[in-house]
Amino acid sequence: MKTIAIIGSCDTKFKEVSYMREIIEREGLKALVIDIATGPNKSYGSDISREDLAFAHGTNWTTLEPKTKGEKIAFMAEAAAAYVEKLYHENKIHGVLSVGGLQNTVVATTAMQRLPVGFPKVMASTVASGKRYFESIVGGSDIVVIPSISDFTGINIVTSQIISNACACCIGMVKMAGNVLKKGDKPVVGVTLMGITNIGACAAIDELERHGIEAIGFHTTGIGGATMEQMACDSLIDGVLDLTIHEVTSHFFGAGFSYNEKAGCRLEKATKRKVPMVVCLGGLDFVDFNIKEFPPRMDERKYMMHNADTAHIKILPDEAKEVAKIVVDKLETVDYHIKLLIPTDGMRHNTQEGQELYYKEVDDILINNIKNKIKNKNVEIITIPGNLDTKEWGIKAAHHMIEELKQSGRL
Repeated sequence: MKTIAIIGSCDTKFKEVSYMREIIEREGLKALVIDIATGPNKSYGSDISREDLAFAHGTNWTTLEPKTKGEKIAFMAEAAAAYVEKLYHENKIHGVLSVGGLQNTVVATTAMQRLPVGFPKVMASTVASGKRYFESIVGGSDIVVIPSISDFTGINIVTSQIISNACACCIGMVKMAGNVLKKGDKPVVGVTLMGITNIGACAAIDELERHGIEAIGFHTTGIGGATMEQMACDSLIDGVLDLTIHEVTSHFFGAGFSYNEKAGCRLEKATKRKVPMVVCLGGLDFVDFNIKEFPPRMDERKYMMHNADTAHIKILPDEAKEVAKIVVDKLETVDYHIKLLIPTDGMRHNTQEGQELYYKEVDDILINNIKNKIKNKNVEIITIPGNLDTKEWGIKAAHHMIEELKQSGRL
């Protein structure tokens, strides 16, 4: 019988946890309730008590009781994550489910983020709303997040429906899908893209697939590039066509629509694992900001509206020097052969002469500082004429990726 682990505070949320158990068991599955309560009140209805969980993580619950709430939550997050990960590796659970507020969300999703892509994981949360980024809930994983609408204070007309939907979502995945991501027989290449490099990237993907290579696109608006590199480290991807490294620029600004702290590892993880790689300068020349959060010096900047809320803003010459230095510093550490492809007529669309984001000085600074300051002989620098966001450019980039796969013996 397949089992769904329910992670919940069985003191304040015991009614909700019991309701989830009823739904799961009614559908012919087993429920395994893991208590993560940290308060002083008694817990009810768990299969794995908080005392059991603490002991499994090397601590007696009595030693935790005098600690602060924050300390206890941090401990329970790690304890639950380790316990759930162990259950997964022992093939004792087939899905993970939780509902609750901030405490339940933090603890449960910490555990969920340890599980592989494809494994069913569902979180119905009170904090999945307002001005919050998904990073704190999902990280780089595929957790299904359901806004709870109301707080969880028992079973009522709202919570009963939200919990039923969350249960149905997890049950459906466990019964009908729920397969952990596994690599097939074809070689796999990750390709980074955004809307502003979509034409070039899609042409590259089509060309790779025409040569029998499975291509996966990653949207580089915060977590996409880092996720791709992690998948390469996990041997799920054989090669990286990093066509769009826009996240490097966003990380330099430390803000904006595409900013994510995890993007700081861009151009690092996959190279440390010596994954065949072709790097391009797609999107390096701009940042994207909400109109209410524009960066300083807007009177000096060229920009265009991407939609009603977000603008694409060309970086300034002094910023281009700093961004180029970041790229150079990262590529200087590479200790195996990779390729760096340089476009001559724009790193995205709308950047050619007469278009909104045309700023030749910025492009020249990026290109010249990168080309002239990389001394690493492992980085082969190749100039491809034209704009990066064209079919012709994307096809050429794909062929360079194919060559790298062949040289590495992966094709």
